[in-house]
Amino acid sequence: MKPVLTYYGILAMIGGAALVLSLFFGVSPCIVYHVLGVPCPACGLTRAFVSLARFDVGQAFRYHPLFIFVPLVPFIGFERLTDKRRNIIAFAALGVFVAVWVVRMVMFYPDTPPMTFNEYSLLGRLMRR
Repeated sequence: MKPVLTYYGILAMIGGAALVLSLFFGVSPCIVYHVLGVPCPACGLTRAFVSLARFDVGQAFRYHPLFIFVPLVPFIGFERLTDKRRNIIAFAALGVFVAVWVVRMVMFYPDTPPMTFNEYSLLGRLMRR
């Protein structure tokens, strides 16, 4: 049970930092968004969980359709798997996140939050010069 608690502790710290940055400072915690100006494959997860906390499941799915799988990861039982199977699952999960990201970029970028371009990003500022 210890790996599950560690996972949730790390998620809670990351989520707490993201919420503080978002709610109190109006800043996205995403480094990719601030450097490249484009949303990363995880963009919208914080807003999805905030919407879920407000019991708005539909809005949560609009922000990130894979948000529901994040809390389920520790229950997969990684400690019982071989390294090869663990790697296969990790790469498959990464592939699903990237595939969903590509679909969201094609359908919603650059006008629909959270799939918007950050014109104040490092790349956005360099492109304006």
